[in-house]
Amino acid sequence: MDKTTKFPISLSGYEIEGLIGTDAPRLAPLYQACSDYIELERGQPPDPASASEEFENFPPSRTEADKFVFGLRAADDGQLVGLLACDRDYPSVGCWWIALLMIDKALRGRGLARALCDGLFTWLKSQHVQRVELGVITENVQALGFWQARGFEPIRMAGPVSIGAKQHMVQAFGRSL
Repeated sequence: MDKTTKFPISLSGYEIEGLIGTDAPRLAPLYQACSDYIELERGQPPDPASASEEFENFPPSRTEADKFVFGLRAADDGQLVGLLACDRDYPSVGCWWIALLMIDKALRGRGLARALCDGLFTWLKSQHVQRVELGVITENVQALGFWQARGFEPIRMAGPVSIGAKQHMVQAFGRSL
């Protein structure tokens, strides 16, 4: 599977772009536009290394080959307005882990996250993926509701987990495709 894989989404004016490590500088403005989430998660604003970390951090027994980062790009100006980072075959074969979903704060509430996830799930089904799992920090009430509305069910609670300068409880969710 190619790292620059794209998949269609049902939202006109936006395209999916498969990203690689050298694209990290292009993500820096998105991290700034999502600083509310970064501060909630890490307890500090994003720094220049924040975007690079998305391409460098992997779950246990996973490598760079298993990391897929998809950018949501505005078709008119090419600006990255969303990000969906996933780990293939984690925590088990046939399951993908959603490591991060971010949408530019100015564009939230317009269906971008829903369209991005629906496109991903359709593409994953075509790749014979059977399940998707993810973790949400319990302070992120909006994200908890978003994922439950997408059909995700609680699996387990983990924590406390250190992320940046903060400690979190993390609710793991999963759903079949």
